[in-house]
Parts: sequence; structure tokens; C-alpha cells
Amino acid sequence: MRESKFKQALRELKKILGGENILTSKLHLILNSYDSSPIKARPEAVLNIKNTSQISPVLHILNKYNFAATVRMSATNHDGACIPIKGGFILNLAALDKTIEINTKENYAIIESGVINQDLQDILKPIGFFFAPDPASQTFSTVGGNFALNAGGAKSLKYGASAQNLLGAEIVLADGTTLNLKKEHPMLHLLVKSEGTLGIITKLKVKIIPLPTYKETLIGGFLNLKDTMQAVQKIISLGFLPSALEVMDENALALTRYKDTNIKTLLITELESSKKQIAEDIKQIVNIFKNNKAKEIKTDLTVEDLQIFWNTRAKAALALAKQANGFMSFDYAVERPKLAEAIEFIQSILKKYNLRGTIVFHAGDGNFHPNIIFNENNAYEANQIKLAIKEIDKFVFSLGGTLSAEHGIAVQKRAAMNIFFNQDTLNLFRKIKNTLDTNDILNPQKILPLCENKKQDIPTWAEDFYKQAKGQKEFDFKKIKALNKIIDFDKENYTLTVGAGALIEDLNKKLNPLKFYLPTSQKKGTLLDLFLNGKDLNFADFVTGLTFVCGEGLITVGGKFVKNAAGYDLIHLMAGTQGAFGAPFVFTLRLFPQQIKSQTNKNKFEITETLIKLKKVFDKNNIFKPKIFEGYLDEETKL
Repeated sequence: MRESKFKQALRELKKILGGENILTSKLHLILNSYDSSPIKARPEAVLNIKNTSQISPVLHILNKYNFAATVRMSATNHDGACIPIKGGFILNLAALDKTIEINTKENYAIIESGVINQDLQDILKPIGFFFAPDPASQTFSTVGGNFALNAGGAKSLKYGASAQNLLGAEIVLADGTTLNLKKEHPMLHLLVKSEGTLGIITKLKVKIIPLPTYKETLIGGFLNLKDTMQAVQKIISLGFLPSALEVMDENALALTRYKDTNIKTLLITELESSKKQIAEDIKQIVNIFKNNKAKEIKTDLTVEDLQIFWNTRAKAALALAKQANGFMSFDYAVERPKLAEAIEFIQSILKKYNLRGTIVFHAGDGNFHPNIIFNENNAYEANQIKLAIKEIDKFVFSLGGTLSAEHGIAVQKRAAMNIFFNQDTLNLFRKIKNTLDTNDILNPQKILPLCENKKQDIPTWAEDFYKQAKGQKEFDFKKIKALNKIIDFDKENYTLTVGAGALIEDLNKKLNPLKFYLPTSQKKGTLLDLFLNGKDLNFADFVTGLTFVCGEGLITVGGKFVKNAAGYDLIHLMAGTQGAFGAPFVFTLRLFPQQIKSQTNKNKFEITETLIKLKKVFDKNNIFKPKIFEGYLDEETKL
């Protein structure tokens, strides 16, 4: 039966792609059976997509015959996102590499998803612009892949990861439906950052930024991690917002010219501003380095010096990978003040299990990458890594961290999702997947754990909201207005956790004298209203954690870490939905050392068939703002 369906699907696909773009030889199947992770699985065929218009009819055919569709471009991901776990078809989008438009007046570029990150940078630089996300793999990773996993890189401290640089996208759903979504659309981030499990990105509209007028880099070599992180904390606490704060541990440095020195960690600090301001900033940061016992300080670096240091940082993982036939790269994020504790724990775990590895990290935003090498033919070593990672996962969770900041979940981390998310949240993720991809053809068996092993407890303070969400009557949003207390103000981490009823004016009175600023220039109203009404398009980009109730129960996503690529992006989905999908009652916000500008949203919340489907997932009884979707929830309803 399957064989006959496969042959029929091939016949129909040939009419769209041509026989030369359908590959079924053993060689092509093997070449498309792996990515940068140790996981391997063969597809049944490879489809070379030559233009974006082919994706919709191809998915229509694959959905009809129930064959898996796994997108592949550069395959630089480390968690098995490109692996065809259930066989089926690889959709090779590497040929979708056109830059469609560069607009330097409105600061955006429109590109196809297969454009290489570095190629976009090379196009922008001569005209005085750059694209902020700069993962270490940027010379060969695609921008579409970067967004699918919310990749960041060294510059994400100042400019944000991919999520903060997304303005719109064209996405094809499993049934072939093509959506063109703008920044204000609540589904944009949900679909784009879903690791290809909810939709396929064909085109992207991304933010481009004018090149800084002046830039300088300082290098500090330290004798231990503690002194390094104290220097990082001091830099941040004084209100500096470097474009990069990167650290390499002693094992990474052992692969460089520092291998014969007593330098244990290297801190690379990049500043962007006017020449006068940078001169003043350098003096202060040099003093910070000295006060924290820096053994080596380098300023006035030449172009050649900078290239050596940045290449060393970017290629640290590659240098390690060359030393063995097995290589695994993981990524986590914790609150910045807890970063040293996390790194020291991981170093102890590597020693405990006798594993060889390095750790490099984005010190400014708490994102770190343990890289481990092993003999893939040695079952004992492979098992040691599994044991080590289980301990690391649990420790990161105990610190309030995230399972992934920019690599994603895919196959390698899906089991650990049970540790980091409660049952209601995982169930909601699963229902979103089942609703938007009924036949489970898009990158199946990724992100979501195959079984659950975690019992959920409802906190006492949330019980009333939980009961309301499970009830049949209209949810009373007025009760949330009473949630106006600051729960946690973390000055060192630059985050604020606060009840949704908090008044912006009151928060500004407390924060601004201390030189902390909310991620909005709106002056009045509650955070709840600001978030749900979508008045400020940028606000959701800086909501790092959210707790809310919906028809599925108590949902918690994100936290005090400032980068996240674990699970579906429900924060942006909830923003701007006017409360029709649920009721937020706790926010964690990223704070800034200076006021940032809002981007006012004048567009109204528009109901579409896809949003109706999601409304039924989040609120099947229509108790959250019932008038918004009144008359749309009938099974026969069609727009």
C-alpha cells in the first residue's frame, strides 16, 4: 500500500518539479540522512525545490498521501532538525537564495529563506548596513534556518536574536495554504520559529541596521572564570550595552595560541558608538578589567588582530570537532549572574565522565555552548555523554534556565522538554501541532516528547484563575487588575517579573531613578492592556517569560533568561490577541539601561480561518473575550 502511494506521489511531483529534481539514488539518500548532530535517518526521496511557488503544490501532494516533509538547507543545526525521522521526503530549499529587495530608507530586506547569512552581510556592508543575527555558522548557515531556531550570535546582547529582527514572512502550511504575515500578526513568530514543524518559511522580511560610525574591541585575559564574570557583571551594571561580550574557557583556548599561557578565560568586548564616547568607555572598561585581576588587556587592535580573535571564537567548535569522529554541541541559557555557576558545574561534569570538551558563551545574555567530542564507535563514550547531559539538563532547570537559547529542540532535546515544561503547556504545544498539521507531515517527531513523565502541580495563588479557565462562564479579566505587585526585580540580570495588572506609570517611577527602563516608551495603562492590545509592536520582543491561563489550563513559557528557542513561541502569539486566547497574569521583562522607542501598532486584530482553529485549541468553550470570535466557532464556519 505504502509503495503504491509512494509511486503515485512521485508521478504527481514530477509534473511540478520535473524528474531531474527528484532524487532517489542510494547516494543522495545517504547524503541527506545527517546534519551536524550525531543523529541519522534516511529519507525515501529528495526534492530539489527551485522556486518558492513549488512548495505549496508539493505539500498538498505529500499531505494527501501522508508522507513526511522535512526541510533541509545548510543542515548546520546540532539537534537533528533536518533528520527525516519518519522517512518520507527531504525538501531541499538551498536554491531559494535570492535577495528580493533592500530598502535602506525603511531599514528592511526581503529575501528567500535559503540566503546564506554571510552572503546577506556581504550585500549590505558596501551600502552601509548589516543584519544583526550573526551565529558562529554564519558563513554557511541560512537566514531561514537561523529564524527557524531563533539563532542569535555575538551581537544578540545589543540587537537581539532572530526574533527581534523579524518584520514579516511568507509561510506555507502543511495543507499547502500560503500565509503572508506581517510583524503585527500573532501567528508570525509561532510559525517561523517552529523548527519547520508548523510551516515552511519561503520568504522573510528582516530588519537591517546602519553600520556603526565607530567600533572598538577590547580583549581581557583572566586567570579564572569568577574574575571574568565579575568583570562582565560590572560592565552591565554600569549601564554599558556592548554589541558583544564573548568568553572562551580554558579548553577552548587550548586550541589557540593561548595554549601555552596561564590565561584560563578570554573576554572579548565589542563597543559601538561615537569615537569620543568609545574612548571614554574604553578607559572605564580597562579599569574594570584591572580591578578584576585581568592578566592581559589588549586595546588598539588592528584589523588583523580582530580577525584572529573573532575567527578563534567562531571556529573554536570546529577546531575541537576535528579531533574526533563524534561531535555534539549543546546550548543553554541562564540568568547572567548564574552563568559562572553553570559553567563550573559543566566543567565538573565533563571531568566526572572523563569527557573532552570546550565551553564558549555569550556572557552578556547568559547563553553558553558546551561542545563535546567522542569516539562514535565507542558505545561506552556515547552513553557517558547521555548521562552527563541528563545531569546538566536538571542543573540548568534548577537554575531557572532554558533547554535551548538558539539551537532548538528537534530530536536530541525533546525528552528533556518534560523537565522544563509543565503538562498543560506540553499538551497545548501538542494540540497546536495537531491542529495546524493534522496528518503530522511537517518535520514529524520533533520538539515534543514522545511520552510524558511529569506530574503538574497548580500553585495556590493560581488556583482561582485555573478554575475560571476550566469553567463555562466568561473569564473575568478585571480580577487581574489586582495583580500589580513586583514579584522580582533583578538588578544584576536586568529583568523584572511583575503582575500583569501593574501600572506602567508606577513602574517607571520606581525604575527610572535607578536607571532601569521598561522595554516600551508607552507611559500609561497596565502591562496587561499594553500586551493584549498590541499597541507597541516591539514590546513582546522583550517579554522573556509569561504565565497565563487558557482553556488548556496553566501555561508557563520562558523565564528570566533573555534568549529562548525551546518550544513554540506562545509569547508573541498571545500578544495582540486582545485576550481572546487566554489571560496573562505574570510577565518577566527585559529591562534596559536607557529608554527605548516604541513602534506603534495601528492595525486591528483580524480573524482568519487559521486563527479560528487556534482559538478552538486555546479556548474551546469561548470564555475568554467571547464577543471577539462570536459566530466564528461553529464547525461549519468558513470565512
